[in-house]
Amino acid sequence: MNPGATRYGIVVIGNEVLSGKVDDINSTFLMKELHALGGRVERVAIIADDADEIAETVKSFSRRFDVVLTSGGVGPTHDDLTFPSVARAFDRPMVFNSEMAAAIQGFFGEERAKVYLAMANLPEGIELIFTDGLLFPVTKLENVYVFPGDPAVLRKKFRAIRDRFAEAPFHLARVFTTLEEGDLAPLLRSLQDDIPHLEVGSYPVYDNPDYKVQITLESKDAQAVEEGRRRLLAALPPASIVSVEE
Repeated sequence: MNPGATRYGIVVIGNEVLSGKVDDINSTFLMKELHALGGRVERVAIIADDADEIAETVKSFSRRFDVVLTSGGVGPTHDDLTFPSVARAFDRPMVFNSEMAAAIQGFFGEERAKVYLAMANLPEGIELIFTDGLLFPVTKLENVYVFPGDPAVLRKKFRAIRDRFAEAPFHLARVFTTLEEGDLAPLLRSLQDDIPHLEVGSYPVYDNPDYKVQITLESKDAQAVEEGRRRLLAALPPASIVSVEE
């Protein structure tokens, strides 16, 4: 475990995801982005469109993790329960937000906006993050960012505020070897135990003619990665090393 990394939880909301009608690509996107920015996603929950479950999960995640990101359930239909549930998680009333209403009316026009104005009912005290290029703001209550479920919109909104999640990056080295994972286990365990803040990963493959295991060495401490790489390469038979990537 690397000290100093922001700890994230992701909550994906939607019956359509649990039933398999819609693939969850949002959490995969967020995990990759947050890791690239130096953060650590520690838990992903996929839950139903159920007000009690959303409120309980958001409340639990908010207490457990530094930052929580939710996906889904923010539209104008009957099954869009995320905002009322987030309000319940923080014991906040739902109130009409004039800033959000103005954004909705500006986009849809006065007449067509009427059906969408339900989306202007938001938890009291919610932060609306307006940035260039976004038609509607990113919403944040306490340490919870509430994103829509549409992947294209989620990605656009996340990228619009991406810089606020940036921190010291992870350093990574990869070693590809022809040795079997069982043969590597004692060596990898010793590296994990002996070098503080180094995370050692081992990933076997069974259909690659060139190598059998990919070993990863990762840390926010560049020296820890370098020490692990040096010790690993010194311990492996030279003929077993296919390639090294840094």
